Amino acid sequence: MSKMVIRRHSFHDILSSAEPSSIAFSWQEKGRVLFCTYAQLLEKIDAFPLPKEHCVGVICGSKLETIVAIFALAGKRRLVMLGEHDSLETLSAQVEATGVSKLYGDDELVEELSPCLALDSAEADNDILFFTSGTTSMAMAVVLDEARLCSSAYNGGCMLPLSRKDRFLSLLPLNHVFGFVCALLWPLSFGASVQLGGGVRTIFSDFVFFKPTVTSLVPQMAGFLVAKQLLNPELKLALIGAGSCSDTILKELKDSGIRVSYGYGLTETSSGIALSIGDDPRAMSICPDYELKIAGDGEILVHCDTTIMKGYFDSPEATAEVLRDGYLHTGDLGQIKDGFLYLIGRKKEILVFDDGSKLYIPEYEGELATYLPIDSDFAISQAEDGKIALYIVRQHNIRNRIDSFNQHYPLSHKIAKVVVVSEPLPRTASNKVQRYLLPTLKGEFLP
Repeated sequence: MSKMVIRRHSFHDILSSAEPSSIAFSWQEKGRVLFCTYAQLLEKIDAFPLPKEHCVGVICGSKLETIVAIFALAGKRRLVMLGEHDSLETLSAQVEATGVSKLYGDDELVEELSPCLALDSAEADNDILFFTSGTTSMAMAVVLDEARLCSSAYNGGCMLPLSRKDRFLSLLPLNHVFGFVCALLWPLSFGASVQLGGGVRTIFSDFVFFKPTVTSLVPQMAGFLVAKQLLNPELKLALIGAGSCSDTILKELKDSGIRVSYGYGLTETSSGIALSIGDDPRAMSICPDYELKIAGDGEILVHCDTTIMKGYFDSPEATAEVLRDGYLHTGDLGQIKDGFLYLIGRKKEILVFDDGSKLYIPEYEGELATYLPIDSDFAISQAEDGKIALYIVRQHNIRNRIDSFNQHYPLSHKIAKVVVVSEPLPRTASNKVQRYLLPTLKGEFLP
């Protein structure tokens, strides 16, 4: 039976409230299941040697050692959460931008990033920094802390309570706040067992091997698992977030007997703002601590004393731009009907993909301009299938240029469709492209 979650203010409080003999984490190694109880986990955390450095970067993997380091350092050092699979260029920029002076994680990456380390500063606070998903220059470090992240787990637990008997398969990267809260703190808040997936190398066997009852997924991952029929019959609940998910995927999950909850949240709000808990996954109930209102232009504005970020690290101007009059301006468009939040789209010039990644349009188009003929009139938008479409005026011999440009981007960020139009692109009086009108343009598809 599920129980109601109790609000905790630190990771240690969450872990020490669980049954000591219960399994906190399990993972597979050479076909065998290894595990660590809550009591053993607390012992490892207490025995972790604190470094003399005050700003520590953790290269987040799915290993127990990484999680122990995070829990041991939280509240005692400034923590910068870094992605194990991010490019060296991205990691170097993030380490330098946040003043990291000590690294934990993959030995090879630690060695490669060592030239980027800063001199230690005793003035570093004990905050936890997560980077927003985006391209290198667009990603910003969001300043959170233990209390905010624990409050986010509390909010999610109030909406979707779990049981200590639940087996939660954790597949999401912990350097993203959605993964950290919704694939780690949420199940731990109920004393459940967290099963550490092995990533790409074991994704075809993890569900059969662990037989989880609950998991959290980004839409791209959900679509892959459904298409490959990899989900186990014991799975009863899937939380999907960090991107737009198609109705087809949601229906296929429900038809498989899996309860689907669709979540909306931001790094800036420590994850979840609203979750669907009824039959309609698009109708999201607002989490307990939150107050929402819709601005005149349809933007979702959020007030919450317990979870909203302190600000963007070392960027008061950017902070002031989104935190105004006690409300976070999300850049998302929505409606509130009968108490439910419905998402409509984006206000900001950002594309959000089904793998949870984001793309900053001005930066992307600026790079694309260097590959196209001078003075090209063009713009990109996101097609219904989630892929990038390029609309360009009277340019036909550009296929090789597009192919060269695409080589520098992951699959979800490549230009998938090129439409050559004969008339100028629709723009406002201030010369801003009206992107919502681009799909209505008639043109020739470039082969």
